[in-house]
Amino acid sequence: MEDIIRKAKLGDEEAVACIINKYKNYILKKAWQLKIPGYDFEDLVQHGYLSIIKAVHMYKLGSRSYNGYFINSIDKNFYALLKGKIKHYREVADENILNKDEQYDFTLEDEVIAYEEILKLRSAVEKLVPEEREVIEKHYLMEKSYREIAVDINKTVSQVRYLRKKGIDKLKEEYKCDTEK
Repeated sequence: MEDIIRKAKLGDEEAVACIINKYKNYILKKAWQLKIPGYDFEDLVQHGYLSIIKAVHMYKLGSRSYNGYFINSIDKNFYALLKGKIKHYREVADENILNKDEQYDFTLEDEVIAYEEILKLRSAVEKLVPEEREVIEKHYLMEKSYREIAVDINKTVSQVRYLRKKGIDKLKEEYKCDTEK
């Protein structure tokens, strides 16, 4: 993973997309949980992607603690947004957010990358059959149990699990990235 982060720091868009993909589910779950006036779900997802891009640029190579670093960065940036420390849809870094003195200003390219990731996600979700999409949305975004979903869509719990797995497998296929580069 350090090699992918190194490539991302050097501007490799595929490496950035691969890192974003690794934390996509976490970002989606966090974005769904937050209700911030003036921000819809897609805005929050984009904010999560921008948090990853920022973390890539600020990550110290060789520290080997990237997973905790990226998750902490996402959480801290969402928390700062929630507390009103980040204004509008363009992020202004809080100096204490990652306990570093350096500041990273997002470029237009960073915002475009995050926007493109949202479009890819939307496109991938739209390719799912309606039942798969419904199960995934209810389970991951609305945090419903398999039993609740089964009642909602008149299916068995086993059928719901199968639809979720099938849909997730399709989404994974859409977002394959070679982490062994």
